[in-house]
Amino acid sequence: MSHTKNNILAQHATNRDLSIAAPPLTTRTSSDFASDEIFVPLDERIISGTAEALESGQTHYVDVPGIAPLRAAVADYLREATQATTQAANVVITAGIQESRFLTIQMIGENFDRLAMPSVVHPGVRRALGVRPMPVEMLAADAPSGYLTPVSEIQRALAAGARFFYLESPARLTGASYSELDTSAIADLAAQYEATIIWDQGLAPWAASAPSLAAYAAEGAQIITIGEAFPGMGLSSWFIAYIASPQTLIPAMQSQKQIMAICTSTASQYGALEASRLFSEKQSAYAHQLQHKQSALRDLLAQQNIEVLPGDSATVLAFRADAAPHLSEDMANGADFGAPGVWRVTVSFSSTSEAILNSVSGKGLAS
Repeated sequence: MSHTKNNILAQHATNRDLSIAAPPLTTRTSSDFASDEIFVPLDERIISGTAEALESGQTHYVDVPGIAPLRAAVADYLREATQATTQAANVVITAGIQESRFLTIQMIGENFDRLAMPSVVHPGVRRALGVRPMPVEMLAADAPSGYLTPVSEIQRALAAGARFFYLESPARLTGASYSELDTSAIADLAAQYEATIIWDQGLAPWAASAPSLAAYAAEGAQIITIGEAFPGMGLSSWFIAYIASPQTLIPAMQSQKQIMAICTSTASQYGALEASRLFSEKQSAYAHQLQHKQSALRDLLAQQNIEVLPGDSATVLAFRADAAPHLSEDMANGADFGAPGVWRVTVSFSSTSEAILNSVSGKGLAS
């Protein structure tokens, strides 16, 4: 038993995908600009909703695909926000975005010979692949577009036989989004080649325009969307995300989820349900405030001759800089995404443009 355990630990240590560094889920300190999600204090109504669920006896394990009211709320949100035709039966509530990545990549991936994905992608994707490696085809992703894979590259991979794709829009590193024209073109290609595409749209609520591939899905294609549940509502440390998928793909993911996350709290999902009721009331104003903060930061960095990369999401901003190891504590390192020399800062309500600028230019990065 000890020998087997040591072998497993040794394999884990040498698995580069599993050991790749990734940004923290939520802000840790006031000078932390590396997190994937911004910190927002919980609204008292969310706290009350969670407490009421506990008091009413919602202390058991959650239904595997998530409580029915929350699945319906996510479906309602996706229909309204993305014009997709999502129904509650198409939704699985997950224990965070990383579980969404794992379940979609691994369980759907069993049906394909390889996964095609951008060469620049959130390191969580590589971690999900590392658990049970599969052949991967890297797609070119260029800096001028914010590290989005060009439609022509997706078409090339399809013509070469790829049928299973993982794409981000907005991109997790830069916040860059595909245009409506490009999103429609990708959907047409997916239908033409009968491809299956996982579409990470988690940053979309923070972008002025980030069309969802699910809204353009045509017969022949299978489009699976993933993202965090109601970002900006203070749920980042609650690990609540979603998968919206054709129903035929759900049983395998649901079965694996039951093995992985059977102890997921029911009460926390009732808290998320309360957050869904506040989302439309608050999120638009939050996004507007953050867009102003990001714009000011973009201008300040430009004044320091620091190259800022294209991006649409108000919560992230990526820039080019020479290697500076000490920044890894404060900012997300683009090298972990596949883009060495690029750094990403998280723009949040607690951060100020001046504090971020000082963290960047005060350490010798500005030219």
